[in-house]
Amino acid sequence: MAHAAAPLLLGLFCSFASFARGVANLTTLGKPISIPPSQYWDGDDGSWSTFRVQVGTPAQQVRLLPALDQSSTWLIVPEALSTCTDKAETCEDDRGYYYRRNQSSTWDQHGSFELSTFVEAPVGLTGVGLYGFETIQLGWQGDGLPSLTHQVVAGIYTESFYVGSLSLNPRPMNFTDFNDPQPSLMQSLKNMSTPIPSTSWSYTAGSNNLSPKVFGSLTIGGYDSTRFVANNVTFPFGADISLDFQVAIQAITTDLISTPLLKSGIIAYIDTLIAHIWLPLEACKLFEDAFGLVWDNKTELYLMNDTTHDALLAKNPNITFKVGPQVTGDSVSIVLPYWNFYQTAKPPFINSTSLYFPLKRAQNESQYLLGRTFLQSAYISANYDRDTFSLSQALYPASSVAQNIVPIFPEVATTNTTGPQNTGKDNSSTLSTSTIAGIAIGAVAIVCIVSIAVFFMYRRKKRLAADIHRKRAELEGEDTQAISGDKGPKIEIDSGERHEIGGDSHGNTELSSGHEHIKIAEVDGDTTILHEMPAEDVNMPELEGSNVAEVGNSLDLGRRPVGISTVITPPTPQLSRKKSPKS
Repeated sequence: MAHAAAPLLLGLFCSFASFARGVANLTTLGKPISIPPSQYWDGDDGSWSTFRVQVGTPAQQVRLLPALDQSSTWLIVPEALSTCTDKAETCEDDRGYYYRRNQSSTWDQHGSFELSTFVEAPVGLTGVGLYGFETIQLGWQGDGLPSLTHQVVAGIYTESFYVGSLSLNPRPMNFTDFNDPQPSLMQSLKNMSTPIPSTSWSYTAGSNNLSPKVFGSLTIGGYDSTRFVANNVTFPFGADISLDFQVAIQAITTDLISTPLLKSGIIAYIDTLIAHIWLPLEACKLFEDAFGLVWDNKTELYLMNDTTHDALLAKNPNITFKVGPQVTGDSVSIVLPYWNFYQTAKPPFINSTSLYFPLKRAQNESQYLLGRTFLQSAYISANYDRDTFSLSQALYPASSVAQNIVPIFPEVATTNTTGPQNTGKDNSSTLSTSTIAGIAIGAVAIVCIVSIAVFFMYRRKKRLAADIHRKRAELEGEDTQAISGDKGPKIEIDSGERHEIGGDSHGNTELSSGHEHIKIAEVDGDTTILHEMPAEDVNMPELEGSNVAEVGNSLDLGRRPVGISTVITPPTPQLSRKKSPKS
């Protein structure tokens, strides 16, 4: 029995070994990271959902916005207090907490440099940062997220960027030349022992004006499928490496009026470091007419009084942005309800708190921007391994709805419409970990079934061979006389003396013509036994004094019909890219 069980045990061992290897391979493919929102709403140009990060040794908690175009993490330093003229007591909390470099043993200062603001500089957002290297831990204590040493950070205190930001650009950081590139946060995450699946991320800003409020969502190496409506449109990165997130705004409409709010398509850029939507002056004039907006020249904002705001709340209009890779062709419609189109501005952004409509007048094409206001209603997912990104309509699930974090893999992909679409160049989204695990488990199950089937076939073969061997032994041990030969009279074995002849290599006997004693041929050990078939039926003789069973018409391998010959045979079992800019 132990020998019979060996194939099954071997098959099961191989199956579980394969399963273990499959699980190990899934682990090496990587695991996406969902950074928890801080559950605070920060900013002076509106209320924006920030995310948990710890910096330095010992760890200091800070709240940051995502920076999709930055290779360094920006941290607000205590020098920023000078910008909080009338809010000194709340300035630190308003800006997501300071990073105090003099209290960290792992701070390694490098020097002061201009901030890299290729997208933001055209709208007047610039500044200087004190750069260095520091330990960054994603999440706060207890979140169980990775900690990375020697990461590029910049201490900032400019008014242009009121809240710090977390680097999402995976390209290396260069300080003075291109000969000493410093790895980005994203690349460091990709190089961990349990890496992120790809240099990719997904983000939506959430909505402070909803009731209940919905926090933002930030996933590195994957996406949250509960936060968007899937589509099939792929956006390639822009030709300029500093302007990756280029989109064509094909049309802007509202259900308040039938007239379009944009007369012709334009090229704009998505940016998470700015709050507003910047459009051509002509489009802004059409917004003014449709929504009753008034431009304030002093603040350069569309400030709103309560009367205008209440009227718009009652109408609750939708504004639809039709965007695509080109000004014509494939497109995605992103619908912004009015409650995503008003914010509260606070000092030092303006002198006194006021509601405003976050639309800004652009003076030229370099200022056409879609900021966090747009990303309240849009879900963006970027894949740097394929130089593509997707835009989808954002969803606002209830807090009781669990996240469904799906990895984005750089190579393994299959066509479907369940993820942020077209994060790959082949208009496909990637297989999730659960899908790959299901395939692996299914394969293991098939191996187990085949192993069990082979085991039972092997056991049946062994049992049949054993039966043949046992019954042959029984036959050879009988005291009967075998009769064979040509046609002749039917005879009966008399009671004469029985003789045994030595078994030869043939084992054949011939029926004699007289009444002499018939000798019994002993079958040798060969597995193939041949007997000569008589020309006519031969009745089975009755053996005197012996308990021999009568053979019928069917062939029984245990007891062969006398005179019938038998043969007993056991059954056979993307886009070309420029060199990284100097940052």
